[in-house]
Amino acid sequence: MGAVISVTNQKGGVGKTLTASSLASILTDKGYKVLSIDMDPQSNFTAVAGGPGTIKLGDTTSLSILDVLKQECSIEEAIVKSNIGDLVRASPNLTQWTGRTLMSRRNFQELQEQGATPEEVYGLLEQRFREGWGAVEHTTLDWALRKVRGEYDFIFLDTNPSLTLLTLNSLYTADYIIIPVFTEDTSRTALLDLKDTIDQMKVENSDMHAEILGLLITKYKRRTILASSYLEEYERLAQDLGTVLFDTKIRDGLAAAEYTNRRMDLIHYDPKSPPAQDYKAFAEEFLEKTRERGIHT
Repeated sequence: MGAVISVTNQKGGVGKTLTASSLASILTDKGYKVLSIDMDPQSNFTAVAGGPGTIKLGDTTSLSILDVLKQECSIEEAIVKSNIGDLVRASPNLTQWTGRTLMSRRNFQELQEQGATPEEVYGLLEQRFREGWGAVEHTTLDWALRKVRGEYDFIFLDTNPSLTLLTLNSLYTADYIIIPVFTEDTSRTALLDLKDTIDQMKVENSDMHAEILGLLITKYKRRTILASSYLEEYERLAQDLGTVLFDTKIRDGLAAAEYTNRRMDLIHYDPKSPPAQDYKAFAEEFLEKTRERGIHT
């Protein structure tokens, strides 16, 4: 069964999309079966992945992760091919999702086609209300992914840069969490906030099994006093979180700033750039840590 990896931080600009898309690109090139899910309404992952491209505002025909969460389609129906593996695209309307409704439009249409009476529809709504529909919205993505987990080696979730229901879904369904951070105090604060979120979710959900695989330093500038001091701080925080600080550090570089404008993932855009070389090294470290956990051979 494929491992679900959530690339998460409750702060923007730390390199979540860069990390998720680079891993997807490298591992796909290595022959692994990869599915990526863009959980950010900004759709940056979708933009750099290639394939059909981003879903435009007003597009009512292209299926996205929003349709999956609203139960308007299955996750299989929303998967498209990209340059870096299979992909479920984001929707610009993704922020509108507030949880599972008692009945989706698709479900209602199916009941109509089956000839259900108004009394039968009402009875179904009443049953779902008693069963708690709408009270477990953070598990919606997990249920959808159960149908495809066995078809992939890795499923990457590129999350939105704030604490929303989308974030909670990505954390609940994840097997492992990668947290990109950089050497600024705002990033450290966001990490502590994320720890509180994960801890609270585990208190409220005894079946939540996510493990923090590690902290990944991005935008790294070697041989600076600030970088050295934060290395020590993040090593300490990693121990407090029961995880590790990855040995690989992702250097800052022009290519990492340009790749989104070129609508290409970093590895295909500039494979010889310092950050691309670092991500190739990180992919090996990532694979080693997953092997240790028996995810793949």
